[in-house]
Amino acid sequence: MIISDLYPGIIRKLRGRTSETSDLPFYVKAALLDITQNYEFEELRVTGPVTSFIVNQAEYPKSGNGCPFLLASDSKLTFIVTWYCYFNVLPITLGQSLGLEIKGRSPRVVEPMSKILGQPTLYSMVGNSIIVGFMPNIAYATQMRYQRQHPFNPDNVLGSSQVFLPDDWQDILEYAAAEKACDDIGMTEIGMLYHQKLYGSPGDRRHTPTPGLIMERMSMQSRLTTYNEKQLRPVVRPV
Repeated sequence: MIISDLYPGIIRKLRGRTSETSDLPFYVKAALLDITQNYEFEELRVTGPVTSFIVNQAEYPKSGNGCPFLLASDSKLTFIVTWYCYFNVLPITLGQSLGLEIKGRSPRVVEPMSKILGQPTLYSMVGNSIIVGFMPNIAYATQMRYQRQHPFNPDNVLGSSQVFLPDDWQDILEYAAAEKACDDIGMTEIGMLYHQKLYGSPGDRRHTPTPGLIMERMSMQSRLTTYNEKQLRPVVRPV
């Protein structure tokens, strides 16, 4: 699916108005950025390179060439899926080199640790930066799996950009793009209805809350979790 595949559905939701056709790819782009910044999608998850921490550097950018954990083709990350730190420096031996998983914590936990030398064990994302604690005392080898920011073609060929979302999200994208268009063309009431359709209604004393299309659409991660058995942890109490 590419962006231009969404045009017929968006035009129908704009009551057949075709005068805004040239702006549709930009509305779709804005909708895609909104959705992929807040929800996780397997189509955008990638595995970064095996690289190294920079000695005595605890803060790294989330985007651009200054972030050593991203692939060269990716401009920015939105979610960190997993982050592994080896106990030693490069080169590593697959199947033999050991390490630990760096866990996400709040900035208040990570900030004090980022001033102390050691092996990174925790991270936090603050603004456009990733902070790790402890501050690397050697160039530990590391590898990150992350969700990249949705990529797009240049503006002059934006409509041919691939949509990295499941096919069953097409109607959600059409409604989201149509909502953004409604704000610009004076169809505010229609846009409000589309917003409620997407995100649901919180309800009140007389009406129960209703989920929107986005909440009703189960993510791949949720579907996989439902297929797994649940393990109970036994608790032994003293007699």
